[in-house]
Amino acid sequence: MPSTHHGSCHCGAVRFEVDLDLAVDDVIECDCSICTKKGILHIIVPPERFRRLTPEAPLTTYTFGTHTAKHT
Repeated sequence: MPSTHHGSCHCGAVRFEVDLDLAVDDVIECDCSICTKKGILHIIVPPERFRRLTPEAPLTTYTFGTHTAKHT
């Protein structure tokens, strides 16, 4: 059954909510150093299930380690 979850970027400046159905959505275990240390799991959802709550928030690109992954 779908439920709404809330989250934010690392600093909290950008807030969002997403509708997830944990019984059917694929959970991805990232193997990067940060996600591995913190036990972070990822779910990629279609845009219609994602809502940014912070209007016109200042978005930047975040990268770490090898600078291969770039997150907005």
